[in-house]
Amino acid sequence: MIAQILVADDNVDITLLLSEYLATRNHRVIVVNDGFALAQKAAEHKPHLIITDIQMPGAYGSSVYQVLQKDPKTASIPILFISAHPYEKLKNILPDDPKTRFLKKPIAFDKLDGAILELLPMGGYIP
Repeated sequence: MIAQILVADDNVDITLLLSEYLATRNHRVIVVNDGFALAQKAAEHKPHLIITDIQMPGAYGSSVYQVLQKDPKTASIPILFISAHPYEKLKNILPDDPKTRFLKKPIAFDKLDGAILELLPMGGYIP
């Protein structure tokens, strides 16, 4: 099966763009628009990957990361953080974790595909 990916961003245009692109890659996509829904849906659906904006209403993606790490059901989910801010500005709040990556908006689809390849076995194909 192809991966189930949870996309979290308060910008509806970003979630629409990402979900449509990921669907063309045959991934199943769940979309949320705030940090509280991100934590709830991650626990409920246990996605293979989370793509989250860092600054969102409810809770920042980096704060939700801490919540997810404390829950055994979600602690192993890889996370791809996205932001319009450069990495240098955010590196102090991003986790130093081998199962996380960062991409700057606007997201280049080749970089997104590369990050998915790094974070998921077989590039998103889940046996």
